[in-house]
Amino acid sequence: MYCEEESCQNIEPKFRCSGCRYTLYCSEQCQQKDWRQHKKGCMIQRELNKFNDRESQKPKPRPRNTHCTGCNVKFTEDYPSEQDCPHCGYTTCESCACHHSRGTCSCKGSNFGSPYCPRVPKHYHAYSGDYHPDARELSYEGIGTEELVKILEPEVRVCNNCGETKRCLKPGMARLFY
Repeated sequence: MYCEEESCQNIEPKFRCSGCRYTLYCSEQCQQKDWRQHKKGCMIQRELNKFNDRESQKPKPRPRNTHCTGCNVKFTEDYPSEQDCPHCGYTTCESCACHHSRGTCSCKGSNFGSPYCPRVPKHYHAYSGDYHPDARELSYEGIGTEELVKILEPEVRVCNNCGETKRCLKPGMARLFY
């Protein structure tokens, strides 16, 4: 990063142009010196910022349900859709349904309508929030009663993801499961 004014040698700019929110300057004097050159680019960047702000407010379009969202293969009677997310519209074929990244929909806190908390969190789930494993998962992981006291919160409470009343894992303990 450096000051945008050509004759300035300062490599630590302190503020951005308030118009375009992009160009960096070290002082008001440098900004004023550079205004003639920067003016046209500033106007263009302002318009781009307005456009980007408007676009970010629009709801994302749902993907078409005739093709796989992961690999774009067309569904047929012989090769139907494997999974459809009721919330975001993400649709996968059989191949993408088991793929580590293409088989995950774009919903936050769930995958194809299933909340993350009852599932083992994995690095590809974009997991965040509470998690309450069931007894089968705990026995499969080899976690005994002594370890449960260390990893589960002492009291039951409402899960912030699904609303069930359970004993959730203490913060940072989900890493034991992935």
